[in-house]
Amino acid sequence: SFYKEWIPFIGTLFLFIFGSNWAGAVIPWKLIELPEGEFAAPTNDINTTVALALLTSFAYFYAGLSKKGLGYFKRYIEPIPLLLPINILEDFTKPLSLSFRLFGNVLADELTI
Repeated sequence: SFYKEWIPFIGTLFLFIFGSNWAGAVIPWKLIELPEGEFAAPTNDINTTVALALLTSFAYFYAGLSKKGLGYFKRYIEPIPLLLPINILEDFTKPLSLSFRLFGNVLADELTI
């Protein structure tokens, strides 16, 4: 079926985020001092979360185009063509929202513990 080819990608994302978040929550990184900065969970860096969000968005577009072809872009003008700018804006703001949500959750966890 169509979803089976995405299991490795989704599983890898899950294990990376799960392991990174647990490493940030369980390991006392603050006790390890370095001359330049300190250790922290990988998802505590905004660059990592933006990269994960962009990978997810590219995979989303790839899946849509491979399944529906150019008919995939028909969703931008549904239910009415007037919503075209809003639907395009949604695709650009979704990765930003995903990255800030993950970064904010991990940062808040590290600051409170």
